[in-house]
Amino acid sequence: MNKVIILSFLFLYGFSYFASAQDVIFKKDGSKEEAKIILVGDKEIQYKKFSNQAGPVYTINKNDILLITYENGEYEIICTQEKADKPDKPDLTKDFAKNVISYHMFDLVFGDFAFSYERILANGLVGFKIPVALGYYDYSNIGNFNSIFFSGIGVNFYPTGQGKWRYFVGPQVRIGIGQETEWVYNYDNNGEEKVENEGLYTQFFIDNGVTFLPVRNFGISIIASVGVRYFPEATYSNDALRPDGRFAVNISYRF
Repeated sequence: MNKVIILSFLFLYGFSYFASAQDVIFKKDGSKEEAKIILVGDKEIQYKKFSNQAGPVYTINKNDILLITYENGEYEIICTQEKADKPDKPDLTKDFAKNVISYHMFDLVFGDFAFSYERILANGLVGFKIPVALGYYDYSNIGNFNSIFFSGIGVNFYPTGQGKWRYFVGPQVRIGIGQETEWVYNYDNNGEEKVENEGLYTQFFIDNGVTFLPVRNFGISIIASVGVRYFPEATYSNDALRPDGRFAVNISYRF
């Protein structure tokens, strides 16, 4: 594309400027400057205006120049096709993906197949997250709590916005169906019997995490959560409300 533009410049302006005793700077924005070139450096060009050669010396960045034609008829292409076609590296602080789908790998330890969707606002400071998980029965988890299903909503606050490495913190509420399996001593039968209680439960967490984006569309997050769980169907009344915590390692696709 740049070759076509350059050839057009040469065709339209070549004959008139090659024949005149002046240098001409063609800029990327389409404008031109009739000049007397003083110095061509690695990164910039110094020149005087042709109409005021006794005046001040001006400096222009070579990245802003497309072509220079000299008074002797020679010309120099500043912006090559290779440089023009080279994609710019995305700035993750501004050009960040706002939709995030994550797989919670470490939740398998807790007996859950968990995913989440997060929508990050345009300012990059706030994200709203919806987790969804299906639990599987863990026979080694007798005496503890198993989740059958849960969903909820969370809010992530990014104090420094988006970028390659970022810290975030925020509350999360989960509502689901859970099951508790306990071995309870039965005094009537003089022995233990297995008791299974199932019902709705609620969890409240404060998430603290770090996210790393090696590229714009993929990331990994490490999250530590602390909070409480309320399960009114617990075997013992003092277990209905109890402290809870989670550790998560998530891989994410961003778009």
